[in-house]
This record gives sequence, structure tokens and C-alpha cells, in this order.
Amino acid sequence: MKLINMANFGPVARYTDAHLFVAMDILSRNGCCSRRVLAEEMDLGEGSIRSMLKVMKEWRWIDVRRPGVSLSATGRANFEDFGIRFVDIGSPAYGARGHQQAILVKGAADTVTSGMAQRDMAVRNGAYGASVFVMRGGRIFFPDSWDVDDNDPDFAATIRSAGMEDGDVLVIVYSDSRNRARVIAASVGLAMR
Repeated sequence: MKLINMANFGPVARYTDAHLFVAMDILSRNGCCSRRVLAEEMDLGEGSIRSMLKVMKEWRWIDVRRPGVSLSATGRANFEDFGIRFVDIGSPAYGARGHQQAILVKGAADTVTSGMAQRDMAVRNGAYGASVFVMRGGRIFFPDSWDVDDNDPDFAATIRSAGMEDGDVLVIVYSDSRNRARVIAASVGLAMR
């Protein structure tokens, strides 16, 4: 049997569905950007970005032109259909270590019991931890029974101002880098869909 030297073929492309979501978010916010910008914002290599963009182009989620990459109408519609979005919320009381990234998942409250599954998933993906908030009956809970409205009304108001509504989930992931926190938050959010 002849062995093949895999080093001759270059590194394996490494991206996940969470990277796809983060790329769509970046393109949604920026309108158009280069592969280099996407690689920097997601801590991925150029080959992984090229591979990911090839898939997104096959799915008709992006348009690739000379100035850069942008979301297509189909891509924008798919991105909005996820019902997930990053929000700029953080609090040292709910995760003081590292960089924080919050993600709001619309209508996913029934997927959360104690919040431990979401926290464990974040940790398995490289986070220091995660805090999970659920809105039920107009009240925000830090699962499964700590009432944020009663115990931390200022933070509850901050969460509401981000657009959280009844039945929604907010997850705050904290990690060693902003980019990694975004990808991990996206993976947790996508798992609740």
C-alpha cells in the first residue's frame, strides 16, 4: 500500500455553520468586504474563507464582484430567517472573564431548561462560559428561576432595549477573544433553532 503525504495538499479547510452565520452577519453590517477582512474577523485562514465563500456562492447567498463579497437578496433573506442576531450587551456580573458576545434567539425559550446545555456547548466550543436569559410571561429569568426583573432591574431594562420579547433567549458568551466569542455565540444560537 502506498501512503500519500497529505502535506502536499495543504491544510484542511476549517469552518462551521457558525462561521457561515458570522460571515453573513459581517456582510449584512458592512455591505461589501474582502476575503481578508472576513478572515481577520473570524480568525480563519485564507483557504478556509475561500472554501466557505465557494459554498455560499453555490447556495446563491453571496455575490462576488471586483470590490469584494456581498450578501445576495437570497442570502439576506436566509440570514433574516434565522431569527438570530448579535446584540451589544455585556455585564461583569454575568461573566467577568474575557470578551463577551451576546446573541438574541427569537422564539427559542422552549429549548432552554436550566441553561446548562447552552453553557456546556459554549464551553465545549472554547468559551470560558455563558449566561443564558429567557423571557417568559413578560419576565426575564436567568434559568431556571432567578428573576432578573426583581434582582437586577437595570440589566433587565438593558436586555429589553436590545429587542428581547416574550419567548426569546439571550445568551452571553465569554471567551479569550472577541472573534472567538462571536463564533461560539453563533454556534449556541444556531443549536437552538
